[in-house]
Amino acid sequence: MACLRHPTAATHRNFCAACLLEEALAPGNGSEAGPLVWTGEKQAPGMPPLSIQVPLGRSPSSSVFLVRTEELVPRLLRLKTWHVRAPDGFLARFQELKESLASWNDGGIDPPLAAGLDAAGCPSVLTEFRQGLPILDRVRSGALGQEAAVALLQPLMALTRAAHERGLVHGSIGPGNVIVQPDAATACLLDFGLVRLLDGSARQGLSPSADLAGWDALARALRAPPADPPRHTL
Repeated sequence: MACLRHPTAATHRNFCAACLLEEALAPGNGSEAGPLVWTGEKQAPGMPPLSIQVPLGRSPSSSVFLVRTEELVPRLLRLKTWHVRAPDGFLARFQELKESLASWNDGGIDPPLAAGLDAAGCPSVLTEFRQGLPILDRVRSGALGQEAAVALLQPLMALTRAAHERGLVHGSIGPGNVIVQPDAATACLLDFGLVRLLDGSARQGLSPSADLAGWDALARALRAPPADPPRHTL
C-alpha cells in the first residue's frame, strides 16, 4: 500500500521509507534518554560522533543501522558493526580500500567513509546511506519484473570487472548486498571488499571468479519461479 504522504516513496512491509527518514531526522525523536550515540575507539580520521536512529538488519555476525551524524548539518549514513574482534591491521587495510574505491567508483558501489574499533576491538564501517530494498525482495513482491531486475545487475557486474582489473574483489556478492533504489531504475552494490578486511582466510582464498559466480547465482535466483504458497488441509 502506497503512503498517502509520500506516494512515490519505496515501501516495505507497509513501512514508508520516506516517513522513516523524516522520523530519524526530526529533532527530539527517540526515548527520553535520547538516541544511542556510537563512538569507536581508535577511530579512523574523520569518523564523526553518530546517533543510531533505526536498525536496518541483523545477522549472527553483524548488525546494520541507519545513523545520523551529530553535526550542525546532520547527515544520514549507514553503519555496519561486527560482533567479533577485528584482525590486526584492519584500519590500515580499510584505508587502502577506501582510497582505491574513491579513485574510480562512479556511484554504483556504496563508498566506505570511515571505520573504527570499539572498546572490545570489534570493527564498524560507516558508508553512505542509499535508500532502497534488496533486489530479490523487490522481485518476489512483484514490484520489479524478473528480467528488469537482471538488467539492473549489468552495470554492477561491469563495475565489478573494473574492480578486478585493479586487484579488488567484493567477496560476498548476494541478494542482501544489491539494493534497488526507489525509482527502480538503478541498483547499488553494498559492502564492497569488507569481507576481505575481516577474514584472513578470505583474503587468501577469494578471487574474481568467486564474484562472477555470485552474480550468476543471483541472476538465477531472480529468474526462479515464485515458490508455491503452503497448502493447508483440514
